[in-house]
Amino acid sequence: MVIISREQAICMFYCEPYNESNVVKLSKLIDDMNNIEICYSDDPTEPMLISLKSFYAKPFKYHQYPAFLKDCKKDKDNNHANG
Repeated sequence: MVIISREQAICMFYCEPYNESNVVKLSKLIDDMNNIEICYSDDPTEPMLISLKSFYAKPFKYHQYPAFLKDCKKDKDNNHANG
């Protein structure tokens, strides 16, 4: 299965290219909405916005995207260089 980060899903939702400036701009739009989160139901390539109340009421129906951690890639690169 394809792993899509929260940041990638946000860009997909708004039909914008996935890059750092779009991630910052579009993430702020969603983060500024109260009680709304981006998630998916069956297919992670089809992101949707849903109220947090609905999200928590149906935990087996809606799934969160993992957040992309910038330091994670650095740690992975360092482990390959050292190992």
